[in-house]
Amino acid sequence: MKVVAFNGSSRKNGNTAILLRRVLAELEAEGIETELVQLAGKRFAGCTACKKCAETLDDRCTGLKEDGLNECIEKMLAADGILIGSSYWNIGIGRDIGDVENDEEGLATMVNLGRTMAWALKKLTA
Repeated sequence: MKVVAFNGSSRKNGNTAILLRRVLAELEAEGIETELVQLAGKRFAGCTACKKCAETLDDRCTGLKEDGLNECIEKMLAADGILIGSSYWNIGIGRDIGDVENDEEGLATMVNLGRTMAWALKKLTA
């Protein structure tokens, strides 16, 4: 099994990455392969409605070849689970890099998320 996590923060190794790594550590402890993808600095553009994806049906954007989307699509298709940092309920509080390490509730939420995701993945693939 594999879980891929996408850090959408503009700070590559900031608080969002810290929280995602906390979740990934729990998954790894359960024997699940993980990968953290940093989106900072990658180019992403909106859909241009060229409709090439409807023609090719290959799960790729051919209209925006230089865009980072195809790499993300490839990683998502190869994964059994996907994490996107960070959603509305699984958050941690921190402004400066590392501040989130002082948010005990936020860190506990990440541990719980990792354990729950590992449990769900194992149940779904059993």
